[in-house]
Amino acid sequence: MTSAKDRYPNLFSPFDLGPTRLRNRTVIPGHSMSLSHFEPGISDRYRAYLVARAEGGAGLVGIESAPMHESTKNASSSATVITDAATPSLAKTAEEVHAAGAAISIILWHGGHNIPHRGGAPFAVAPSPIPSFRVRETPKVLTKKEIHEIVRGYGAAARRCREAGVDVIEVQTATDYLLGHFMSHRINWRDDEYGGSLENRMRIVADALEAVREAAGDKITVGVRTSVAHEIPSDPQDFGIEDSVACMQYLAERGLVDYVSLLTGSHWAMGATIPPMTRPRPQIADEAAVFKKHISVPITVAGRIRTASEAEAILAGGQADLIAMARTWIAEPDWMRKLVEDREDEIRPCMSCSQGCLGFVTRGQPGTCIINPVAGRETEIAALEPAAKPKHIAVVGGGPAGMEAARVAALRGHRVELYESLPQLGGQMRLAAEAPHRGEMLPAIEWWENELQRLQVRVHLGAAVTADKPPAADEVVWAVGSEPGPTQIWRIRPHLRTGIPGTDGLAHGREIMAGTAAVSGKVLVIDEEGGWPAVSLCETLAATPDVTSVDVITSEVALGAPELDYNFESLDVAARIRGAGITVHASTLVDGLTDGVATLRGGGTLGPFDAVVMATGTTARAVPEDAHAIGDCVAPRSIWAATRDAAVLARGL
Repeated sequence: MTSAKDRYPNLFSPFDLGPTRLRNRTVIPGHSMSLSHFEPGISDRYRAYLVARAEGGAGLVGIESAPMHESTKNASSSATVITDAATPSLAKTAEEVHAAGAAISIILWHGGHNIPHRGGAPFAVAPSPIPSFRVRETPKVLTKKEIHEIVRGYGAAARRCREAGVDVIEVQTATDYLLGHFMSHRINWRDDEYGGSLENRMRIVADALEAVREAAGDKITVGVRTSVAHEIPSDPQDFGIEDSVACMQYLAERGLVDYVSLLTGSHWAMGATIPPMTRPRPQIADEAAVFKKHISVPITVAGRIRTASEAEAILAGGQADLIAMARTWIAEPDWMRKLVEDREDEIRPCMSCSQGCLGFVTRGQPGTCIINPVAGRETEIAALEPAAKPKHIAVVGGGPAGMEAARVAALRGHRVELYESLPQLGGQMRLAAEAPHRGEMLPAIEWWENELQRLQVRVHLGAAVTADKPPAADEVVWAVGSEPGPTQIWRIRPHLRTGIPGTDGLAHGREIMAGTAAVSGKVLVIDEEGGWPAVSLCETLAATPDVTSVDVITSEVALGAPELDYNFESLDVAARIRGAGITVHASTLVDGLTDGVATLRGGGTLGPFDAVVMATGTTARAVPEDAHAIGDCVAPRSIWAATRDAAVLARGL
């Protein structure tokens, strides 16, 4: 069998990126993890996260988009380089990343109209009075004096980066952040020297890059990150690839950039910028080839590149010079190291769910990963150490919590047995993975299965274990999950202790998805749970041959809300729901059900239906008091909580 270096020669090859030499062609682009606790510069927590990925073999480790001027100060806990107070922690981070063998980059970022006044600055600013699609605030139109001040801010931030020993400075021109807003002929409406012609629209970008280059000196690589297109759905003449190529040609021909890093989309199309698992993989490799053909500097491409074979194909085909992977490395900090050591089958696969990384950050929480709970928690969750005294550990339950607990315990040297009542591992995660459009969750389950086999965990399938007859072991870990229940009805109507009148005994969504219940004909879903469980249930029903129509009454403002809004999938899913012919009755409550007819709160009825399915949440299964319990049997939550519980508990056994 050939080695990984033989299979992926381009990926392993060193690369000169301007003045910076990379040990290989893997780049971790700056991506928001919000780990800096509102401190200037880099927090200890964020530094540990970055260093872990440098130690994992990345060629270039990127610091997230860092606010570089007071006018883009925001309320998130992202890294900042606004003042000189940022320099010491940035220098310490650069030193430790270098010691691990990687180069370090940082993105200088101005959010423009995407920064609300509640974020710290008194108002959002932009070239034109166009509100951000997401923030919805009308920005202040920048004066020429203010533009000049922001340009000086880029230079000052670059000086701090140089003093700290940063190797690469990247200027953010992607999406409709400030510089990208100026670049677009569709949303830059100025009629002065900063609007109109390409040269005018690029003036602030060129001035900022000149300020950065002057402050950075000739030993630092300077590049830009930009969007292939803004993809504004309502605009037939959107800022597209031809416009973007022309803008990057303008910069490259003037010697202002050493490379161009590509993504796509804007705040009008964040599903393109941070693509979910339903988007193509790789996402924009063909578009990158267009830039490579027309621009004289190296091209870096990102967008759902998950495997070494995908990365190698892009490099070998000449579509790009460097491979940028963000979520891939969040899930697996040792991605390149495992390739180097020919342990490719041990790489933990990202599934593009964005629930722990993006979903946490948009909630104002530090980012993490639902299958790698240590990501972003490197200073909180202890490093794996061999057990002082190996034990016999029994884990009851084979969902994400049980699998992760068994894996970690085995890594520490314990003898582990896992008991699962069903014929397969995966628990409710497998139900989600087998739903339409969610298949990229399956490789994560398969990774856990392979790890358990590799670590010689003895797995008992179809083995029901009860609390009154636990397995014989030194320690028993209970990870038995949750079962269907009416819990989410109580969120709005706690007086309905036994559920909605007339719904007793009806099939629950998880029973439908598990195949333990079936329905046909005209089907009504009563949803008070929201999120992915409701969406996957409805899409499963719509794909069932015996089901002729699907209506869903949801208490939320839209099917899947609010969960899908946090990871920017609501627009994609809404389009799928329409295409599947699912009829959604939003912001509606069912007061009762009689003979397949739903009585609605506020008056009116809907039906009759041949079958009604409940999507109302789950309730924790019982476990022995004071037991080692993890995951949904503690309290029904999500995969992130299950794996975090497991990671923490198993380190202490």
